[in-house]
Amino acid sequence: MNPTQPADATGAEPQRPKLSPTYFAPRYWGTWLGLGLLWLLQLLPRSATKALAPVLAWLLRQGSPKRRHFAEINLRWCFPEDTEERREALLREHFRCAAQCLLDYGVLWFGSTKTLERLIHVQGAEHYRRMEAEGRPAIILAPHFLSLDHGGVRLSRLIDGVSFAKPMRNPVVEWINQRSRTRYRADIFSRAQGLRPVIREMRKGRSFYYLPDEDLGKEGAIFVTFFGVPKATLTSLARLVRITGAGVLPTCTYYDRDTDRYVVKLWPPLEAYPSGDETADTRAMNAAIEACVAEAPAQYLWTMRMFRTRPGGVPGPYRLGSDSSRPKC
Repeated sequence: MNPTQPADATGAEPQRPKLSPTYFAPRYWGTWLGLGLLWLLQLLPRSATKALAPVLAWLLRQGSPKRRHFAEINLRWCFPEDTEERREALLREHFRCAAQCLLDYGVLWFGSTKTLERLIHVQGAEHYRRMEAEGRPAIILAPHFLSLDHGGVRLSRLIDGVSFAKPMRNPVVEWINQRSRTRYRADIFSRAQGLRPVIREMRKGRSFYYLPDEDLGKEGAIFVTFFGVPKATLTSLARLVRITGAGVLPTCTYYDRDTDRYVVKLWPPLEAYPSGDETADTRAMNAAIEACVAEAPAQYLWTMRMFRTRPGGVPGPYRLGSDSSRPKC
């Protein structure tokens, strides 16, 4: 992004990473130490990060009781047919992959393009190329996987696009992460700016890396099932397709321990979408996300409060002591 580019007429500019002198205050020294360790780690052999991952996984699991509680409820609601042992194994693998992804942020933030391309492999790029040849923008339907940043940065080498991001609490981490996300052909807008600047860019032919699977409340959402459970789900995907003529490519990024590589997998575009039926279209989006999750079930971001908004104003299941039994459908 050219820092001298003039502001958009609507005032909806992409977020531009800027390093402030205040980021070097003593309270951020620990952050800089952590960044230094990640910089060093990405220079070492891959065996080093692989050896550290189990230790960090244990720390994440033990140090995040609230997140672990969220994940336990989500797994129980989404996989009621599984045994407790199977769900516990998924949870252990979830934290193991989360640790690997965290350690590999050093590659995203400091690694060379060659290293990035060697570590993160893209499958199904031909589906995007076909849409590009047809002159259609693509909506990359990217559910919240642990390695969604890895997939986004890698795809920005191939695809000229935009996305949303929620600012991080630590401004130093926000700066370095935004610098990584925009190092190639991507612009990032804040969620607060709404869809208007995204639509503007899509009308120019740019693609949209879209993550619509969070529970953001009732506004702009309807209840459709997700793994058999009613979930407050955003309805904006079908509207975006109608406005821009885009195709929807379901996509996920997951870590393959056997090959020690990340895989970005793009599926063919959703067919006959949208149908014009809001409920059916929203459910079709959730079905596509479910198919992505099936690819690497432990690596979905199960620590989200994805069922916090309940039909009829019933309290969500995540507060300790609340009813966390799976609703009957």
